[in-house]
Amino acid sequence: MSKAAAASLAGLGGAAGIGGGIYLLNSNSKTPTYKKGTVGHKLQSEKFTILNAEGDADHWKLLKEEYNKAKSTTSKVFESHTSDIEEGKLKELCKAALEKDEGDASYSKAKRWCVVPVSVSEYLKNWNIVALPTNTDNSDKQDKWTALANSYASSNNKISNVATLSDQKWQTLRAECKKLEVKKNYDDDFDSAFGSSKIWCVEK
Repeated sequence: MSKAAAASLAGLGGAAGIGGGIYLLNSNSKTPTYKKGTVGHKLQSEKFTILNAEGDADHWKLLKEEYNKAKSTTSKVFESHTSDIEEGKLKELCKAALEKDEGDASYSKAKRWCVVPVSVSEYLKNWNIVALPTNTDNSDKQDKWTALANSYASSNNKISNVATLSDQKWQTLRAECKKLEVKKNYDDDFDSAFGSSKIWCVEK
């Protein structure tokens, strides 16, 4: 992993500017490349893929459905709604959010609703981090699981709501990691799941 990637983890081509120079259009893609300092650029630097407003139909459909489930929770959505929104409205909200300053509160919401949906296991791969296998059919990598499990009790960075491991420590840890790996970026606990996975569920 490069120093730049590592720094981003712990925390573009172009033609004419669009929307006052907020982002540039990559000549080889319909995906906009956002200028440094914007929410869109921050998400791209963190290895999320911005949704294409002219494509990604299945992703937009899914995210619209998930957005409408949370529509009345102000902390999760761009605007509080009493009725469901359509895909076109979500695209408008995303476009505005992605062009804002990276320190704007819209960042956390854009990460939920404006990028290609990604699970924790997929996001680890985006960072070239190798996850330990969570398949319970075999004992592959048991030595690595055991080493991690043995250090769990004394750690101050435990998995949320997992204070201790059972007698079968390495199997318990593996099972907890299996729960973490399926969390999606639009889930409330995605960030904590990703953070815990980097500590307890990957090759060292």
